Amino acid sequence: MPSTSSRVDPFYYDGNGNAWYRIRTKGTAPVLGLKRVGMDDRMGPNTRGDSLLRKIDFNYDHFVATYGPNGDGVGQTLVPVVDANGNPQPQISRRVELIAAPMTPFEAAIKAGGTFYGLGSAAYIDSYRSTTGSYDASVKTNPSDPRYPDSRSGTVEINSSVATIQGSIYGNLYTNGGTITKKTTSISGIIDNNVPFSLSPFAMPSTAGWNYVSSPTMITPNTTINPPVVNGVPRTGSPESPNYYLVTSFANNGNLTVNPAVIGGVAQETYLAIHVTGDIGQNTSSQPTITVPPHVHLEVYFDGNFQTKAENIINTSGYAGNLQFYAISPTLPNGAPDPSVQQTVDLNSGGGSTSGFSAVFYTPSANFTINGAPDITGAIVCKNFYGNGNVHWHYDRALDSAGDAVDYRILSYVEDIR
Repeated sequence: MPSTSSRVDPFYYDGNGNAWYRIRTKGTAPVLGLKRVGMDDRMGPNTRGDSLLRKIDFNYDHFVATYGPNGDGVGQTLVPVVDANGNPQPQISRRVELIAAPMTPFEAAIKAGGTFYGLGSAAYIDSYRSTTGSYDASVKTNPSDPRYPDSRSGTVEINSSVATIQGSIYGNLYTNGGTITKKTTSISGIIDNNVPFSLSPFAMPSTAGWNYVSSPTMITPNTTINPPVVNGVPRTGSPESPNYYLVTSFANNGNLTVNPAVIGGVAQETYLAIHVTGDIGQNTSSQPTITVPPHVHLEVYFDGNFQTKAENIINTSGYAGNLQFYAISPTLPNGAPDPSVQQTVDLNSGGGSTSGFSAVFYTPSANFTINGAPDITGAIVCKNFYGNGNVHWHYDRALDSAGDAVDYRILSYVEDIR
């Protein structure tokens, strides 16, 4: 019977700690008939086979004999080709190698898997690229500015057929078979109403390779996290192995500050991950705060809901990729998605406050609400989106490659003709 075998090896980790994979697959089928073959590939008058790709082994596996089992020239040996019963069985084989690259989640300013309403009559969504300079509100209306092309990627993606759009979008608008209910809307880019997509539930990543730190386990009104010290040196962590904290509760008035490692009087790039197994804020009066100074890269995973004011998310570096929030999708005991539990993320800035934040949210199972008039840098992926206020939203194009992998794509495909 034909068979396949595959080997998957991580060979590279990007700046976010996401693995890139090399996938090597061998397909094998038995060859029946007499043990003879020529180099004439004709399978018919106008059809030829490809003997360069499909290798026939009559007595021994030629690949292992010549290149070794891993193809690296180590361990060459004669391995007879036999069937399941151990009887000699000529075979034909073909090998391919794929490179699978991670797909990160923040490809648009706002991506809603369900409904969309927002933002406000004077609201707008634009973009910039932090690697070429800080945000400047005048760029989006100044075609002579060299950064102008990067200001027109404030894209909104909606996987529903009806959406209410207000304000200005300096980018594209995509829907799934959409009918756009436009109030005071201007869209600088294209409108494409045939762009369906799906958002898979988000599971807590494996923490097996992370640096677990036993404290703190609760976020109280004044909680500061300093990197653990190992052999007299603060541990900075890394994107693939951050300092990991498991937190059972985040008080409604919890104030969390995360500091970088300092070595020789110099702040180091420091990587942390916090898993909150419950809610962050629990009612409309909740005002928990999270403060992240420069050089800190913080990922916050939460199992419940998130409730606070936009101004209480304080990322002083200004780069949204340094503060990432992930909502773990509710599941049933068998691991299947639990549709009876509705997560919420509510960032009500209150009144006319313009204080906002720099952060990204990946919450595919949560309803996301933001009110008031905050100034925001970042990206949001959610289930349903509701915004009511004159929000100014700036998508950083450097987020194209930021965040945890949510899928993989084939980057290259190579036939191994050996």
